[in-house]
Amino acid sequence: MHTQAIFELGQEAERLLQLALQNLNTLKTTSFTTQQDENYFGQSPTGSVVPPKFCPRGIQVQQALLQNELRKITQHEMVLAIVGTVKAGKSTTINAIIGTEVLPNRNRPMTALPTLIRHTPGQREPVLHFPYVQPIEELMQALQLRLQQTERETLGRHLEIDRDMAGLLTRITMGESFAKHYLGAQPIFHCLKSLNDLVRLSKALDVAFPFKAYAAIEHVPVIEVEFVHLAGINESYGQLTLLDTPGPNEAGQPHLQKMLQEQLAQASAVLAVLDYTQLKSVSDEDVRKAILGASSSVPLYVLVNKFDQKDRNGDDEAQVKTLISGTLMKGMIEPNHVFPVSSMWGYLANRARHELALHGMLPDPDEHRWVQDFADAALGRRWRSTDLIDSESLRQSAELLWEDSQFAFPIKKVLHAAHANASMYALRSACQKLLVYTQGAEDYLNFRCQGLRIASEQLQRNIAALEDDMRLATDSQQSASAVAQSNVNQAVQTMEDFIRRYELQINANIADYFLQGTVPEKLTRQALSFGTRRGIDFDARNETLSFDDEQSAQIALHRIRASCEVILTAAQEKMTEELMHLFSFLEVELADTLRNTLKPIEARVAQGLTQAGFRTNISLPVFHVGLLNFNANQAFNQLIEEQDIPVAQLRRPAGMRGTVARWLNSDEWGWEGYTVMQSRYVISLPDVQRKLSEHIASFLLQLNQTMTVQIEYAVSEGMTAFFADFSQALDAIHLNLQQSLIARQQNEDAVTALRQQLQQCLRTTRYIHEDTRLLRDDIQTLFTVEQP
Repeated sequence: MHTQAIFELGQEAERLLQLALQNLNTLKTTSFTTQQDENYFGQSPTGSVVPPKFCPRGIQVQQALLQNELRKITQHEMVLAIVGTVKAGKSTTINAIIGTEVLPNRNRPMTALPTLIRHTPGQREPVLHFPYVQPIEELMQALQLRLQQTERETLGRHLEIDRDMAGLLTRITMGESFAKHYLGAQPIFHCLKSLNDLVRLSKALDVAFPFKAYAAIEHVPVIEVEFVHLAGINESYGQLTLLDTPGPNEAGQPHLQKMLQEQLAQASAVLAVLDYTQLKSVSDEDVRKAILGASSSVPLYVLVNKFDQKDRNGDDEAQVKTLISGTLMKGMIEPNHVFPVSSMWGYLANRARHELALHGMLPDPDEHRWVQDFADAALGRRWRSTDLIDSESLRQSAELLWEDSQFAFPIKKVLHAAHANASMYALRSACQKLLVYTQGAEDYLNFRCQGLRIASEQLQRNIAALEDDMRLATDSQQSASAVAQSNVNQAVQTMEDFIRRYELQINANIADYFLQGTVPEKLTRQALSFGTRRGIDFDARNETLSFDDEQSAQIALHRIRASCEVILTAAQEKMTEELMHLFSFLEVELADTLRNTLKPIEARVAQGLTQAGFRTNISLPVFHVGLLNFNANQAFNQLIEEQDIPVAQLRRPAGMRGTVARWLNSDEWGWEGYTVMQSRYVISLPDVQRKLSEHIASFLLQLNQTMTVQIEYAVSEGMTAFFADFSQALDAIHLNLQQSLIARQQNEDAVTALRQQLQQCLRTTRYIHEDTRLLRDDIQTLFTVEQP
């Protein structure tokens, strides 16, 4: 590590950050920041909640962001933000990364507040610091008053009162507050669970939770613990910290999406945790949008958890990397930054390895549930207590489970690299934030300087014209929505026709199969791709298959099901490809519709839109094979019918005649006929075909309905976001013009002083920009040298 070089680069980064903060403070105190400007924002015609970057409130946001970068530079801290949903296994993933359990796992959201987990060498037992606890204490006092006015029965109708919640209610009633320090896993679990239950309780009692008080990263709880994977590694010149972020809309709090975006903006890099089994779910879609909303200059990584649940028809590792990189993340992430893993296996294997290294044995499984989970995963469901005695065998099993988890590579690629180069990550993050600031500031100041050279009358005409454009934009949204809805209707109709065509094709292939008793020849290639050569499954001349025992009938039915799955899977692959093309075409059509609708307005205010960084981005739900999971097993339930049929048999009669026949041992004389009922197991092939067709029709109908809802929802959401961005850009231009008009209406000396002040800010901004660009290049050069 080039310690001296990093020290010098850090000094330069600190200087530039301080200079940027001073420049922002100068902008905030200039005379054009008037009360009228603030009133303008309170009465924004579009109701925009996102302040322009260079209004007083926007300047404060930028200052807070740069102050955070300055803090990370001085502390040589690299912050890796972890984002994901509760179902994706985010807490389990963090525990696997750290190597021990520091975050509790419950079947509900567990990250209402962001939490920092800082690698602290030698800190074997985790400790949580929560110095900024005052807002929580004030909340508990407010909840105490509200609880005195609320019956427990009434509260129970709006809130699940489990054991944890009951304990929290008692604490609030007794006036017990949160401590500022917690030592050990269990006290930390209890603290974090109580904080999350406070969110649920606040919502039920309609008391505002103080989320805004914890927007600054230095105010959130901090867990200090030694990361097992980093134990014994030589100290790096810097500090690695994980940031556990709240998931979008977690705990029923929609505004957490904004908090998530703010936290991601403060991170040095982002690690997303997605669920392999839910890559197309709405919750994971929210996570992807939050990540894509982060700065493109922030390094992105993705862990695709629950990869151990992949079946033979699921996407393999290469397909997952391509899907996420090229389709879900819109090319914003490199394929080699996507890692399919099993976080649970990784956590269990790592926990077992750690315990065996420290104590030479595992704890009592009756007292530590994770030991039972480890044994299930590593030894199989039939493990015995005696299997936990042989420590060497357990080490081998833990190593194999760790290998199967596929966690080793991302640990080396992300965690080790981040730890070894924490200072450089912090420096690179600071450069990225500085460049974003200077680019926006230079555009803004150029615009303001130009405005001071324009006569007041001209500015008034520009403002009036822009206000007309703003009204026109609002009216245009209705016409654009009508055109977009027409596109949607056409796409939905195309999809219905497409699904109907495939239903006919699938049923034709199924009918062909039942006519021949084997998979149609045209699908032989698909059958062979599964590693199975399909032969004759049954004699197609018979409508029923009859067997003496149930096992034989089950085997025959299994062969039929396997052949039908080949037919369905072949259709699935073709449907996936065509639907992906359909969705891509619709996305392009809608983007063109919006651009054409606003093109006249954009042409008149092109300069302002460029300064605002106006972008259009409509994200439709991409189509993936996971949505086409034909569960053929449902179609094969209860298809074997047990029948009692009469069977004619012979026997010797009782009495003298029968006795003489046995003496003579005759096969022809001395026998009488009789009938018995015998069980047979019958499969009706027409019933199998009918039930399979019904299953296909039901599935495709459901698929059509699901796709229609997703398309309509995505288009509506995209249209709203598109016009909100457009209106926000016009609002910013409107404010800039108003500020210029206010300045021009002052006396000439005041205008001259303001022009000189703005020009000095502009020169300083350009100076910061150029030095930051050079600093970025130096950091990147050193970063390349230091990479393994």
